[in-house]
Amino acid sequence: MSDVAITSGARVTSAKSHKAEMEAKRRTMESKRLTLGMRSTKTSIMFAKMEDEKDNYFENMRERHPKDASFVDPKYEPEMLPVTMVPPHCTEFHDDNDPVLEPNFKRHKVPLEVRCLEMYLRAKHESASQFKREIQLLIDNQPNADSAWQFVRTMAYTTLWPPLHTRKELKTFETYFCKLNKEEKRRYDRIMSTNII
Repeated sequence: MSDVAITSGARVTSAKSHKAEMEAKRRTMESKRLTLGMRSTKTSIMFAKMEDEKDNYFENMRERHPKDASFVDPKYEPEMLPVTMVPPHCTEFHDDNDPVLEPNFKRHKVPLEVRCLEMYLRAKHESASQFKREIQLLIDNQPNADSAWQFVRTMAYTTLWPPLHTRKELKTFETYFCKLNKEEKRRYDRIMSTNII
């Protein structure tokens, strides 16, 4: 029985000495922080409050200071301005007045894969435009209309070439090539509307 009491007494003594040692270390660290100009650790500590404990921090701040009476105007009446509701879509924003600095992109580098993709798409577009222009020039340089339509029929995607072309190229051909202008369309409609028989 006495051994248990001695052991528990030793534990209490060691816990007290440990607590005192920790307090000394905290004080030393706090003084070091304040010497170096760092923020105090005590300001960030949140103390737990018991439910029945009263909060007396602001007890002395609920009344005005006696010297404030000289600044109070007894005839003062607050000015009631009419409240006007402005719909959000009618609100006028003054964004130029905000002190917002735009970021500087001088040191920003576009990734290589993005640049390569952009160059590839540009080259693809230029190649398609060149191909279209060359076919149109070949059609225009035929000696007569008979040769022109034969050439168009030979070069058309609808003959022997569809496996070699994509759906996009076929759609481009259907949309832009072999298209009649206004005069040709008018003449075509007149010919088709004439009853020959």
